[in-house]
Amino acid sequence: MALRFKFSEEKALEALCWIARQWPDITPFYVAKVLFYAEKAHINAYGRPIIADTFIRMNYGPVPSTIRDFIEGNYLFASNAEEVTATISVDATGRYPKVRALRDARLDLLSESDVECLRDALSMCRPMGFAALSDMTHLERAWLDAEPNQPMDYADFIDDDNPHRDEIIEQALTHAAHGVL
Repeated sequence: MALRFKFSEEKALEALCWIARQWPDITPFYVAKVLFYAEKAHINAYGRPIIADTFIRMNYGPVPSTIRDFIEGNYLFASNAEEVTATISVDATGRYPKVRALRDARLDLLSESDVECLRDALSMCRPMGFAALSDMTHLERAWLDAEPNQPMDYADFIDDDNPHRDEIIEQALTHAAHGVL
């Protein structure tokens, strides 16, 4: 059985807003990779993800499905579409869409460890080119073990060489069962 968490729309919007404020005009590709690596780092260190979106194995790497929907203007599953449109805008006039924050992130909704992992992931992804970053994600077990266009298992985000892997999986299962982020 795959490890899944309850998506936190509120935290997801703040994480997306924080990323877009730090990196104005970030493309959806880079948003997806920053979130993937932030989630991976956070679950490896703390036994829980930051936003708990469902990451899908796609051709160019992991994609957080709900965040992708929000960026594409699909608010079907948004509990508060007005909040999404008040948080980000997307400029689709160029070759690639550009995501922009419309306000500052509400940091009271993100923990210090959430922001630390987001910052580290952004710092890692920002200087990388598209192909190099896509290729790097294709080496991740979570991406490799998922079927194309299917959800990735959060248990596969936890590194095999993490000395606390078994403890983290137990902790993650507890967080998932109780809907805690």
